[in-house]
Amino acid sequence: MSQQDFINLIAPYVVGWKTHFGFGVPSAIIAQACLESAFGTSNKAHYHNYFGLKFRLNRVQCNSGVFTDTSFEQKPDGSYVPIVTQWYAFPDMNYGVEGYYQFIDSGHYERAKQQTTPEGYLQALKDCGYATSKNYVQNLLNVINKYDLTRFDTNMMKPDSALVTGVMWSPNYTAQRKYKIDTIIIHCMAGTYDAKRCGELFANPNRQASSHYGISSNGEIWQYVPEKYRAWTTGGDKVCNGWTGSDYDHRSITMEVSNSTLAPDYQVTPQAMASIINLCADICRRNGIKELKWSNNPKLVGNAELQNMAVHRWFASKSCPGNFLMACMPNIALTVNQMLTTPQGFVLNGYDYSPVFDPKFYANKYPDLMGAFGLNEDALWLHFQQFGMNEFRQGSAEFDPSVYRSRYADVETAFGDDLPMYYFHYVAFGKDEGRSGV
Repeated sequence: MSQQDFINLIAPYVVGWKTHFGFGVPSAIIAQACLESAFGTSNKAHYHNYFGLKFRLNRVQCNSGVFTDTSFEQKPDGSYVPIVTQWYAFPDMNYGVEGYYQFIDSGHYERAKQQTTPEGYLQALKDCGYATSKNYVQNLLNVINKYDLTRFDTNMMKPDSALVTGVMWSPNYTAQRKYKIDTIIIHCMAGTYDAKRCGELFANPNRQASSHYGISSNGEIWQYVPEKYRAWTTGGDKVCNGWTGSDYDHRSITMEVSNSTLAPDYQVTPQAMASIINLCADICRRNGIKELKWSNNPKLVGNAELQNMAVHRWFASKSCPGNFLMACMPNIALTVNQMLTTPQGFVLNGYDYSPVFDPKFYANKYPDLMGAFGLNEDALWLHFQQFGMNEFRQGSAEFDPSVYRSRYADVETAFGDDLPMYYFHYVAFGKDEGRSGV
């Protein structure tokens, strides 16, 4: 295993347990593991002790035992003396990293826990007695710089999609995909969790599960795994047309969607459905997928030219994504494709909403939206669908919903307080009938 391979292997656990515990600087902790374990080759690393953690009674709970080994400590005069002592042993790398966080998660290292920069974190650890080497901090900073480890502090915190409203990075992913991304798999949560709670579950390395995205019933979108990595979503006990679910994840972007009802339908809300469609369109645009194709045919698994959507039930003995989403797949593909081929991309349920929605007008008219989203068209369009129409906001210079409602008594009689229907009526019928919304 090369030094870079070791970094790629341990980094997801460091980032994941940081999310779980709420402290630490990943670049610094990864550098500690590199030096303390000689990039995973030391004798202590054979016991999955990558951080030189000496045994302290009741400090760590996830260890599998202890072992005795020799090490060296640096005295104030610069000389080194050998020591023989007991060290923590762990069952695997995951527990080895968790053990590090448990070891630091004490009042003794409280000052280190408050640090947010690599140098500040490492210096605080040394000042608290974690290490005796005089050059401990500088040696670790050299490793951070050499291997560009700060990318785990910053780049992983940037979501791929502008539609994302929250991130909670999971350590449960494979850093190297086997195949080019060409497929989308929509899963159901089989529960009423929101996307944040789903992320909390995926942040636990012991779950060995994740997805790229999660969608709440209110339409919020969270990201858990960068798209360039394979998420651990579509496992199972079946082989479908020569593919396992785990292997198919290598070519897929996956999302988990919160449910408004439970088995067997596992329905989702209209807000969640809007986010599914918008996120699928965004994924397609950024990954060069020109058309979303659905045939409900497991025999086409592996042939993305004919079908580039898949479902978990083909690979596992479960009902995911539920009967409701299965029935919606044709319309999801149809609507996404209309968005991909319509220049404005403002298509909802097969209708072009550009007469009632102009993102630049919408942002400029409402300061709260400009402050929150700027001129991000995807984010503004999603807000308009989820909230704007329900709040009866004006989305374009061509159409004022309040004027439309007051002007046409037949329309108000038909729709009453069902506010989004006024927008729908105009784009579906009113504009062609010569009705005016201004």
